[in-house]
Amino acid sequence: MIYLTLRLDEIADERRRASIDDVVRRHRGTSIWRSHPAITRSYALFEVAADEGREEIAAVAQATLYETAIIALAVSPTVAQAMPSLRETFSGEGRPAATLDCRESGAALVLEWNLDAAPVGLMMGLIDVDLRRFASGRTTELLNPLPRHVVTRLAADGLGAPEIEPSRVLDLLLGDG
Repeated sequence: MIYLTLRLDEIADERRRASIDDVVRRHRGTSIWRSHPAITRSYALFEVAADEGREEIAAVAQATLYETAIIALAVSPTVAQAMPSLRETFSGEGRPAATLDCRESGAALVLEWNLDAAPVGLMMGLIDVDLRRFASGRTTELLNPLPRHVVTRLAADGLGAPEIEPSRVLDLLLGDG
């Protein structure tokens, strides 16, 4: 099984979600959706059989389809003057290679990156270094659903506890994952 992440630059209504989900199910897959009215985006995580359905899902969705589980964050600096610099860090020349997309949405910077290309700690460190120049804090919101094994890895990294792994997470062992 592989993971795909879909980004819609709008709020997906039930009919659109259902048509996309039908294609995913035909390819023996599952979907998890999350929408964010404040930034007018919807994200979906698809788990599908390897090499099946990508083209058909993309054709039906008519949206951005990443061929991996990504991280999508809304980062809101506490000092508004920090936003142009933050946007330039992740969308200008010299931006991290892992960056997939970076756009302003109101008071937030919506940042998407390939987790396999850059760990969360590195990307958050870059955000914080840039914000420190303006004595700015931040609020962040995870915008997209993630696979449980990725959440487990993030928890292990964040807690500095490498012993946390999917084979030791009760929910996953009980088949709840």
